[in-house]
Amino acid sequence: MKLTTSKTKAPFLSILAAGAAAVALTVAGFSYSTNASAQAPRLTAPTASAVGTISTADLVEQVSPSVVSVLVEREIQGPQIPSMFEDFFRFGPPRDNGDDFENRQRMQAEGSGFFIDGDGHIVTNNHVVQDADSVKIRLAGGEEFDAEIVGTDPLTDLAVLKVEPMSNQPYVEFADDVNLRVGDDVLAVGNPYGLGGTVTKGIVSAIGGQNRENQYLDFIQIDAPINRGNSGGPTFDFAGRVVGVNTAIYSPTGGSVGIGFAIPARVAKDTVEQLIANGSVTRGWLGIQLQEVTTEIAAALGLKHSGGVLVAEVLEDTPAAAAGVASGDVILGVDGDDVESPNELSRKVASYAPGAKVKLKVLRDEKERTLNVTLGQRDDQQSVDEAEPANDNDDAAADMGLRVTDLSDVLRQQFRVPEDVDGVLVTGVRPGSPAQEAGLRAGVVILQVDGEPVTSRRSLNDKIENAKKENKDAVLLRMQFGENRQFGALSLHAD
Repeated sequence: MKLTTSKTKAPFLSILAAGAAAVALTVAGFSYSTNASAQAPRLTAPTASAVGTISTADLVEQVSPSVVSVLVEREIQGPQIPSMFEDFFRFGPPRDNGDDFENRQRMQAEGSGFFIDGDGHIVTNNHVVQDADSVKIRLAGGEEFDAEIVGTDPLTDLAVLKVEPMSNQPYVEFADDVNLRVGDDVLAVGNPYGLGGTVTKGIVSAIGGQNRENQYLDFIQIDAPINRGNSGGPTFDFAGRVVGVNTAIYSPTGGSVGIGFAIPARVAKDTVEQLIANGSVTRGWLGIQLQEVTTEIAAALGLKHSGGVLVAEVLEDTPAAAAGVASGDVILGVDGDDVESPNELSRKVASYAPGAKVKLKVLRDEKERTLNVTLGQRDDQQSVDEAEPANDNDDAAADMGLRVTDLSDVLRQQFRVPEDVDGVLVTGVRPGSPAQEAGLRAGVVILQVDGEPVTSRRSLNDKIENAKKENKDAVLLRMQFGENRQFGALSLHAD
């Protein structure tokens, strides 16, 4: 396979600075451009050895020169690395900076990255370069260059660096319209520890962020041996395309268990383009709290199947409120595109610029209608998908396998809750959880906890949390479904 390089500009470097997420990435042959007008050649299929084994050697040989180490130095006061990421940062010895603060130290960290164009732009993770005092990149040959942080995006954990363009520096490009499937092989090429590069082969084991709530991304989950220091490096498929950016690992013990996560190329490409153009990313915003339409909720609402997104609450003075979106609406689509989950709706809305006008297809009172919304600007300090209100004890009920929301006039009508019934509405129950064992299901209204009235979701969470602090094993619930009232014991031992 022949590798072409830019003859006038240095390709973009993607650097994995503080390697928190070393996902197994398949390095599939990517394309290199020679100049702005030249078309990148297609890589041929991997070669087969004499014994019939498919080899990725040609692909690795081509892509490796685009991958770099990212060297970061920052000042810290005491340990500040999240436990999930501790084992995937490479630290040099602390250096005395000469000040009077006893716990203040200089920290060095190293990750990976990759060039994405001939102008010297490099993609890496935000967590790699966050709060950095200085950033350098190191090529496979050992040469080091000072790098400038062009922009960062904490929501997607992406960052763009820039170095002075270098002659003949290879670079890779993000793939368009990637259709990865569970079972696809991928390669991760990194440049940690100054070793001159590492290659890890893995398999896509999941797509879509299963069992990881309140996240903006549907990560690519990859099963493979993970090398520390690979955060920010590229994931390739066997067609030679960059299909993801390594960002995190699953590490319940602090060490690698061989499961990693990558940011999908479609998200990375859009984010990187905005960072290069503007130095930051702006996203559209509705101002609603969202819930999944489970099978139970669909049945309670009279829907033929699950899908769409239930509006749990509309925040005051927001674009959604101005457009007439109401609590209890089911959002079915945006600008003609169907939405099936809160994450999908959140990403769809965020793909528009603030001020954009979009059409929401909603289901209300068993009738479809269209609402015109002018989007506001998202505050990324909010919860990633805005699916749940930010209560102090918001996880208390969730730990028991219970999802609830405050009653509204629309929800009363749709779930047939009488006007004289006060409490919180159950919208979902996790199978096998204490909530299910207590007899709870979607459509049930929780009236009391240990004889005290429940007036809101916060009220329920507070009562459960207080019972835990009193070392109770269970609380007594009074609940209503339809016209029937009954009691149930909710165990406080999380499943």
